[in-house]
Amino acid sequence: MNPSFYISIRYFFYKKKTNLVNIIVFLSILSIGVSTFSLSTILFVFSGLENLNKKFYQIHYPDITISYSNERDFFIDDNIIKIIKSIREIRAISKTMEKKVFFHYNNHEYFFFLKGVDIEYGKVMKKFRKINLKNNRFDSLNIYVGWSYVESYFPMLSHVINMNMPLQMFIIDSDKNTFSSFFMKKKISVRGFFYFSPKMDRKYLFCDLYDLQDTMKKKVFHTLEIKTHKNVNMYNLKHSLLKKLGSKFNIITRVERENIFYKVMNTEKIFIYFLFILITLITGFNLFSAICILQLDKIKELFALWSMGFSLYRIKMIFFYMGLMITTFGCLSGVFFSYILSFIQEKYKIFKIAKKIPFPVKITLKDSYMVICIILIIGSIISFYSLRKISNMIFYSK
Repeated sequence: MNPSFYISIRYFFYKKKTNLVNIIVFLSILSIGVSTFSLSTILFVFSGLENLNKKFYQIHYPDITISYSNERDFFIDDNIIKIIKSIREIRAISKTMEKKVFFHYNNHEYFFFLKGVDIEYGKVMKKFRKINLKNNRFDSLNIYVGWSYVESYFPMLSHVINMNMPLQMFIIDSDKNTFSSFFMKKKISVRGFFYFSPKMDRKYLFCDLYDLQDTMKKKVFHTLEIKTHKNVNMYNLKHSLLKKLGSKFNIITRVERENIFYKVMNTEKIFIYFLFILITLITGFNLFSAICILQLDKIKELFALWSMGFSLYRIKMIFFYMGLMITTFGCLSGVFFSYILSFIQEKYKIFKIAKKIPFPVKITLKDSYMVICIILIIGSIISFYSLRKISNMIFYSK
């Protein structure tokens, strides 16, 4: 074993002459542990947010969305559908149309998005489910309302269901070319319920695409929503679609939507790294003080070693190793307690946002490695810098 490393272990683990030295060493370990704990916990929360966001996009957005680049609607073209279906990575295709609608009921306005979907929509969006309560009414537009928010957000629709009476709905139809819009009045009847997710249940109403087309007197749709097979390279698939369909189509993948969010998250992560590096440097003064006080505490032993022929370099390495041990103990203890807290939060959901939503947490090895590397590098730099005065201390102790 390296003599300097062996002596540093004995100095570190054995009780010091002065109790104050023990307290200062403990405080330096504690300060590094707190910094490590804070940084790793926040990074685990960021990873949890990224994981939650990924699940959010998987639930709410299709794998690929296709629309016209310069127009709001496009006509049904079987050739386009055949071209897309010919690509083997494509699993399902659904035609959809969205319109803004509102109701006026009991002196309140209710604004929603009405989405017309075909029978393939359930294959594209796996979480989407419909429950039929009654047959179609041919004198009105048959819609589905969100199951989770019927009583809270659809009191007038609950009345319609119970009384079996149609309700007036206003459909907003705008023309992008002339920047004008008009309102179309239509009777609606609630045919059943749908369940998608709390966000979609609150925001959307659903209906059959062909019923909405008949209402609008337009055999058009807004987007093609596509489900792909697993482990498909989205970049290559998008390039293939652009090559087959041409530049007049706007093709957006779910990965591209996620990347916008990830860029924001990564920018915030960089800021968090910078902030905690600064905090760790400030708390590093405790480590610097601890090493200097340990040098003063062991000055007689250092002079004895130097007199016996121990080189100045080896004497310096003793305290360099001690600084690394203080940093390592503080770092590992901080990561350990961060793991425990994150595991408890992940399993039992103790801490919540607004008393409802649990803080998302995800323990990742990448974040752990980053935290350990940052703390060890800073600790090594401070430990090395604290060795500059040892030669003068030995000289003046003669």
